Amino acid sequence: MPAETGLTVKTDIAPEISIDYVNRFTQGIKELQKALGITNLIPVAQGGTIKTYKFVKDVKSGVVAEGEPIPASNIKRQLDQTIELPLNKYRRVTSAEAIQLRGRDRAINEADAQLIGTIQNGIRSDLIASVATTTAAAKQGKTLQAAMANLWATLTAKFEGYDGFDTDAANPFVFFVNPLDVADYLGTATVTTQNAAGITYLKDFLGLGTAITSSKVKAGTLFGTAAMNLNLAYIPANGSDLASTFGLTSDATGFVGITHSTDTKTATCDTLVMSGVKIFPEITDGVVKAEIKATV
Repeated sequence: MPAETGLTVKTDIAPEISIDYVNRFTQGIKELQKALGITNLIPVAQGGTIKTYKFVKDVKSGVVAEGEPIPASNIKRQLDQTIELPLNKYRRVTSAEAIQLRGRDRAINEADAQLIGTIQNGIRSDLIASVATTTAAAKQGKTLQAAMANLWATLTAKFEGYDGFDTDAANPFVFFVNPLDVADYLGTATVTTQNAAGITYLKDFLGLGTAITSSKVKAGTLFGTAAMNLNLAYIPANGSDLASTFGLTSDATGFVGITHSTDTKTATCDTLVMSGVKIFPEITDGVVKAEIKATV
């Protein structure tokens, strides 16, 4: 059946709206990637899974008498978690009345910005949740500085000898801290905070690494890992049947696909966003926590 006469098709909606928000989303993710020191990007097919691993070590003593058998040490890399990477779909509708009352920029663009921010917040929440499950612990400290120093020492020992890890690299570690725990320090020190995709971070905090501040981290507890241990996996939203079927606008990264379309029968404008992005630690026991205990 031919299209209804007078139908406004998707190409009649200014494509720069979709392009603008693709660029905003992607730029935010790239800034977050840079802040976290992530270099490993993993495209995953829709319905694919992510497998995380941990090392189980049984290292025997190297003190062996002359002529005695040397006991065999054993180090195994075992499957720890299997994580699904779902394709997340979001839609919002703007009415003709809203556009007439507030103008297109406010009615569509401002609300779309809030939608994009909410999606990015979900990525941040997943990241914090993935590091907060660790059971590996460093020595407690009486202050934030002491606890973070103990965490740094534990991580340095844990990652020494790992292929690709460089203790001399700038900010080799990433820490996750509640903002209340850094408030006193920030009140007496000159520190420049930065922001990426809604995350506040402090580069080279205390000379130990990058500190990510989030209220989702329990006060009095901090987590840390090597930057090389963090990975970014995503379902490509470009160059696929998905993109062509729904007319998604994306960029070279494919982190997100967005499209806008009108429906003349309901006099509304639809915003459709599809994305599957997850940041996670590859080696789960490479994440360590420490606690601030004044009575230590």
